[in-house]
Amino acid sequence: MMNTPKVYLVVFLLWLSSSTACQTQPTAETEEQQLSADLDRWMAPYRNEKKAEFVDWIAAGENNPKAALAHPVTRHMQAFVEENKERYLRLRLTGLEALPPIPEIFPGYEVLDLQVLDDYFQKDGVSVREVIDLTSALTAARTLGPGGTLASVNLLHIAVSDHLTQEKEMHLQEYVQLYGLGWLYFADLIKDTQWKVALVNRAFVIEYSWDYATGRIELLKVLVYTGGKQQPGWLAGRLPKALTPQQKLLNKVDEFKWTLYDHVYPDFDFREVENRQRQFLAENRAAYTALRNATLGRYPSIRPERWAEFVQEDLELTEEMRSDLGLFDPFGEHRLPESISINEFKYSQVLSTATYVLGSDNPGNGWMADWLLGKEVYARELDENLWEIQLFVGDVAFGYQWNTATDELNALTVRRKEKQ
Repeated sequence: MMNTPKVYLVVFLLWLSSSTACQTQPTAETEEQQLSADLDRWMAPYRNEKKAEFVDWIAAGENNPKAALAHPVTRHMQAFVEENKERYLRLRLTGLEALPPIPEIFPGYEVLDLQVLDDYFQKDGVSVREVIDLTSALTAARTLGPGGTLASVNLLHIAVSDHLTQEKEMHLQEYVQLYGLGWLYFADLIKDTQWKVALVNRAFVIEYSWDYATGRIELLKVLVYTGGKQQPGWLAGRLPKALTPQQKLLNKVDEFKWTLYDHVYPDFDFREVENRQRQFLAENRAAYTALRNATLGRYPSIRPERWAEFVQEDLELTEEMRSDLGLFDPFGEHRLPESISINEFKYSQVLSTATYVLGSDNPGNGWMADWLLGKEVYARELDENLWEIQLFVGDVAFGYQWNTATDELNALTVRRKEKQ
């Protein structure tokens, strides 16, 4: 039996933490947005009348990978991919062609024997090959570009972190700090539909071949950081081609995170990091505000009758949400901290946090459902840059008001349906 936190759930959590990769501009209906919206509609029955079947699929994935691969939910997703094959091929190729070429050398890293990874996962009775095959199959429908492949391979992160902190005696805090500086993406054509992809993190590098037509990942290679400060400016400016305002801003964020290493490593001063984040946000505030407003403006308007179904405020979950969002002072200024705001291009950081908190006691309503099935979200503009947003997760609802230009976040509340 596979250990759930290690092999199945974690991959989705890690994907969400990196989900800004290879995003597209939200002010127009791009092909990627259209395909994603079509998939949301395709999977919608599992949020409603087929909810029990989705819960059963989650249980199958936790306990029996082969059962998960043969499950009707998996087949339903595979049918969508097959019906939209040309759209997937076009988007994936476009994403690959936008990436810069793979660096010739990775100074400061050493190759990790893959047996180390196999030994780690064999504790749960699976091999690295089986882990990647499983996650690739279960995430295929949402892999609209090369950034989506991170969901298939980033599960290796838990084995790499174990190796670096246990065998290489790296402090866990240092690993977390390095890992938190984000990813850079690179790709080279091998032949036909097969590309070599490299995902570079300050803590480790993952290289592999990806056949974007079949989704097959092979020729895995992992390199781990071995210490010693890297040369300032390494890989600076090596970013995807930016064709949209959101990609331009995303590139700026990735560049900011990556080069932050040059200024704060190895002695991370969180006050300096916060000051630099604050300055970055101030310099790019107009771009953030425009993207956020454009995204929120595409959602259906608030439905008062839907909110009225939830009459009981859950004070405990409300406070948990405040805490998880860094809004600790109930009488002070309620403003998103810089560490969240810098990744908040639209609303997803706040609502992903809410999905985790609200889904904790709602089977089938956690992060996997959030990603695979989409969200039930409503929004309306109350004033210039001031929005009211509502999210519904099973029998729980979350609402708040957000100023997209100042990051002030107020009227936060979690409510439940009245028990029958």
